[in-house]
Amino acid sequence: MNHFFAAENLVTRTVAPGDPWDFQPLETITAQIRGDKEARQDWYQNTATKHNFYTGLEGHIPNQRVGKENPPRLIHAFAADYDIKVPADRIAEAIKVMEIKPTYFETSLGGNFRLVWLLETSIPVESRDFCTFILQRAHDWLRLGLLPGLDKKAFEETSRLYANGCSWEPTGEPPIPSAVSQAFFVEAGKAFRFTAGDDDQVPLDLVEKALREKYPTFDWPGSFDKDSQGPSFWIPESVSPQSAIVKAGGLFTFSAHATKPFYSWTDLLGPGFTSKIQSDSIAKATADIHWDSKSFWRRINGTYAPLAAPELTSYFKVSCRLATKAGQSGISPMEAAFDHIYNHQRVVGAAPFIFRPSGVILYNKERKLNTYTGEAVKPAAETQLWGPKGNFPFFSTLLDCFFATEEQLAHFLAWFKHFYGCALNLDPQPGQNLFLLGGAGIGKTFVNREVIGYAVGGFADASEFIINGSPFNSEYLSVPHWSIDDDSPSSSLQAQSRVQAMFKKVAANQQFMRNAKYEKGCMVPWDGRIGCTTNLDFVSSRIIGPLDNSSLDKTNLFRCHAISKIKFPSRNELIKLRDAEMPYLLRWLVDYVPPDRVVPDPRYGYEAFHEKTLLDRNQQGSHSASFKELMIEFLMQWFQENPGEDFFEGTVTTLLRSLMATNCNELIMRSIRPEQVSRFLEQIQREGSFKTEDHPGPHNIRIWKFYRHDSTT
Repeated sequence: MNHFFAAENLVTRTVAPGDPWDFQPLETITAQIRGDKEARQDWYQNTATKHNFYTGLEGHIPNQRVGKENPPRLIHAFAADYDIKVPADRIAEAIKVMEIKPTYFETSLGGNFRLVWLLETSIPVESRDFCTFILQRAHDWLRLGLLPGLDKKAFEETSRLYANGCSWEPTGEPPIPSAVSQAFFVEAGKAFRFTAGDDDQVPLDLVEKALREKYPTFDWPGSFDKDSQGPSFWIPESVSPQSAIVKAGGLFTFSAHATKPFYSWTDLLGPGFTSKIQSDSIAKATADIHWDSKSFWRRINGTYAPLAAPELTSYFKVSCRLATKAGQSGISPMEAAFDHIYNHQRVVGAAPFIFRPSGVILYNKERKLNTYTGEAVKPAAETQLWGPKGNFPFFSTLLDCFFATEEQLAHFLAWFKHFYGCALNLDPQPGQNLFLLGGAGIGKTFVNREVIGYAVGGFADASEFIINGSPFNSEYLSVPHWSIDDDSPSSSLQAQSRVQAMFKKVAANQQFMRNAKYEKGCMVPWDGRIGCTTNLDFVSSRIIGPLDNSSLDKTNLFRCHAISKIKFPSRNELIKLRDAEMPYLLRWLVDYVPPDRVVPDPRYGYEAFHEKTLLDRNQQGSHSASFKELMIEFLMQWFQENPGEDFFEGTVTTLLRSLMATNCNELIMRSIRPEQVSRFLEQIQREGSFKTEDHPGPHNIRIWKFYRHDSTT
């Protein structure tokens, strides 16, 4: 085989095969060229020079010099150039010590020397980088440092050509045996990091799967891990079971039948393999991850959790095995994953939107992430029977004995049916607030929390939020049912007004700005209900607040028994009964058709129910109650004194003067301010306790008109 390729001078780009020791110069090499390095270099660079400049490297294009456009493909020989004169006996001693001895000794044109090693089998290198790496490792392998003056840079430069000194002496040593060079080549290949572009970012388990599918002869001994060794299965002529090594991005082979030393995954599996794997990996890694400009949100075990960038980076790197190293495009898969989220999975905000499917939703024409995790209890499949012979005897008995009057149960069940339907069908609809008033120990809290709250997907004790005005509301907006148990607002009118305003807001205008620590605020709808349980006394029932024409349709008032009609088991047994019977109760509730006296309502499902004694008591305990008593007494007396009049009419000032005209009212009225009278009259008008109306008078002053009780006007 040809060990060398030579050019006539250092200007020409073409080379021809030939052994340098066989070269016979056609022109005389002058003493000046031999003795003057500068003159010698000028001669090398002259296009008229016809000499022999050789290399032991062969390029991919054999008749062209090795260079940037023509990287080396094979190493046929090693040539080591020494730049100082060394005595012949010293050189002989060094060669004697060398384990791998040179084949030739050459005296250069400048009078120095070179050692040349021939290879029995050429070493495939394919690229400039791998060739340089081989030459660097050959420095110690050939023990070039035993002699002084080595031109190490020239030895490692793949494009270097040596000027033939035309003085060659064989050492009597044969070319390096194939087995020896093969062992060196394998160790060098193991240590070298081959350039494989994006292929080195593909997980090996995916590569192994693809190789098994494409190559029927693929049979790797042991695990297909980095640095593991096996056959060159893709080369039909290769029979060695240990001729390939797994590297980052491909397989290094030292099979004699291989055309190159390294085959990337793209070489073995096609150009689309790596790009598809990367696209699939990024798509899989970023699935269901969203960015709200402050936090990343990832679904973990069915629940969306906020993540900071370092946490998501760890997830991409460890769980998704996305590479952090940039590929051929200059962008790493991890950077591409983040960019995909920023540009395609951005949301305006993330928050629970109850009774809506989790994930990205459109709300007010904006993309938002619904993090709601509540789920209604699933009803049983079969039709159910109410009563002791049915599958929920405890619940049916409890509810039969729960209310003080029989008519209330149907209204309660209709309200419950509407609420549960919203949860079960993910159909958010408004509904009335629920008030259960009754004696202690009758199960009000159990019904409120463990029946209603449990059925619709969860509850929270909202006393801190509703009663005390806590600014943090994230935990409450995450559940559909708010319970308030035996709590009353303070006696201040301001606190009571705040609570009543919240009750109205929840039923009528169910939007809240969700405030959670360390998270971005987000406006969300809340289509749940408030369930309030309290005792029957006046102080406890004060939380209901005034009920008038602006709040009656938003409120259900139910009066429960004063004492329990059934015996309750222990807390643990109650929970077991709940879990066992709830699906059957809910199946019955789904099929339930309320009686005709329960009137449907297009806004709230069914019309509100107000137990009469509770409604009367509510109006008797309102802020305007005392003033209403004065008004009733005054109007009765006035209509007796004016039997021909159907109504009393006047301004607030007129009314105050009339009230104070009676001795019995004068002391009382001194403590009432005119602006209070206006509020009391407005409350009386909303309650509808007696017929009254107002209209503008002269100078846009409001005129109040109070009708006789038996008037038909």
